[in-house]
Amino acid sequence: MAKRQLVTLLTDFSTRDPYVAAMKGVLLRHCPRAEIIDITHEIAPQDVLSAAFVLAEATRSFPDGTLHVVVVDPGVGTDRRILAGDIGGQRFLCPDNGVITFVAESREQRELVVVSNSRYVPAATSRTFHGRDIFAPVAAHILNGVDLARLGPRPKAFTMLDVPRPVVAGEVLAGQIVYVDRFGNLVSNIPIAAVEPWCAALDAVRVSCDGREVGALQGTYDFVERGAALALVNSMGLIEVAVNGGSAAAVLDAGVGATVRLRREARGAEA
Repeated sequence: MAKRQLVTLLTDFSTRDPYVAAMKGVLLRHCPRAEIIDITHEIAPQDVLSAAFVLAEATRSFPDGTLHVVVVDPGVGTDRRILAGDIGGQRFLCPDNGVITFVAESREQRELVVVSNSRYVPAATSRTFHGRDIFAPVAAHILNGVDLARLGPRPKAFTMLDVPRPVVAGEVLAGQIVYVDRFGNLVSNIPIAAVEPWCAALDAVRVSCDGREVGALQGTYDFVERGAALALVNSMGLIEVAVNGGSAAAVLDAGVGATVRLRREARGAEA
């Protein structure tokens, strides 16, 4: 039985246009054994930060050796580079625009190269559709066994997004919203792993978002009245601001970049 060749696709193409299907067609033409899994094609156009977040969170669930192809590429057709790498035992193929940021920060980088070897990069390409003309053929080469080192040289550096890290200032731990999901939940960059050493008594933490009080950390959405805002630790281990049965993004008029503050209060203090 042939070895499974898992490859995922993450784009901002949507599925209403022919672009995703064209990429899949090229992949299957060059690697018929490919098993293609869609992470999502609903990233907002050119939203590299959201793509970086989704890539890091979704790929944690895949087995080692999976190839993840990302085409959220505002710089398509320019001199921006394409990267291929083995990070944390999984392989990635993406534009060098920062989309690899959260993956690179949280996992061991084993190998990273700039895709430039003309033997594997097609010469005749569209300036506007590298997903079909470069990413898909190169992905097929990788799936067919081409070693990453043969694709090009190691970069001296690569692009990382400038996302501020959570900061502690006395009784306040501050971070920011980095992702808004389809429910309107506001996902912050504050991991519970950073909260617990700062305040072991989680029931003494009060949360605000963009200057508006949200309250204490809750266990899940239905722990507050319908329509009420709340904060919780989500399935990704991150502090999230939500509204039970509604959209926190709409109710709080907040989005990516909004400040989230956790305030540590003494036990017995009024909320």
